[in-house]
Amino acid sequence: MSPSTAPAAAVRLTDPAGTFLGSGFHLGAGLLVSCAHVVHGRPELTARQGGTAHPVRTVRLFPPEPGPGAAAYPEPDLALLTAPGLAGAPAVPLGGADPAGDSAVLVHGFAVNPVTGEVGPESALLAVAGPSGLGLRVQQGWIQRGLSGSMAVDRQGRVVGVVKATADGGGPAGGWLTPLSALLPLLPPELAPAPAPLTAVTAGQVARLLGAPALFQDPAARLELVQAVGERLGPGEEIRVPYHAHAAVHLRAVAAACLHHRRPDRALRALLAGARELCGPHRALDELAALLAVDPEE
Repeated sequence: MSPSTAPAAAVRLTDPAGTFLGSGFHLGAGLLVSCAHVVHGRPELTARQGGTAHPVRTVRLFPPEPGPGAAAYPEPDLALLTAPGLAGAPAVPLGGADPAGDSAVLVHGFAVNPVTGEVGPESALLAVAGPSGLGLRVQQGWIQRGLSGSMAVDRQGRVVGVVKATADGGGPAGGWLTPLSALLPLLPPELAPAPAPLTAVTAGQVARLLGAPALFQDPAARLELVQAVGERLGPGEEIRVPYHAHAAVHLRAVAAACLHHRRPDRALRALLAGARELCGPHRALDELAALLAVDPEE
């Protein structure tokens, strides 16, 4: 799929009465992605693509609830939906890495047209600035209301992020994306992009970068990190790591467990996503993302 054909995979999410809720996109086999905040609290949903309405059968939210008093839905703010009627519909492929700072992404979804007041297809060209408090900050474009849950694709038409929020500045203020690295650990293994060889990555390299944020010198934070990896990998796929009081030794064991996992590429992505969730933006984690990148074109 190219950037020109990616919009065909966009879906419009509504309630059964047709009230517009937000956007999503089709990855294939009837699996849709959107934002958790778009569909939270909606027991019945409909996915519309090409003028046809398809009932949504199952919904999984990450996390399941926003938490009391939250100003924004917590990371990763993602939803996986199934709509069997869309199984044969156009789908968009996944990229191999998060978009780099200073790169451009195209957003495709649905929004209320400010001129006509009607809901229709909408696109935006945005520049990636870098990590921010709500995800990846994008600028130099306008994210209209309704585009939450939309795909953000690279120049090859591959998903590299999910639109989370607009900066709501009334002009070209951009907004935020949830990066691809937060989505990949949630997907079925068969949908993950083909992994690149990881022979050049060592446990020592990963542990050194994980140890740079001061947070992971705290034993409790390291235990939370192991738990976060397990939650992303799913039941039966968790990593088993013996505790060690020395941070460098403990983190090296965590990295080694990921490298020796049945799916090391997926485990390392889960490790990176968990570290980002706990620590927030950090240059060392950006370096780790570059070390684990699976697409040399990114």
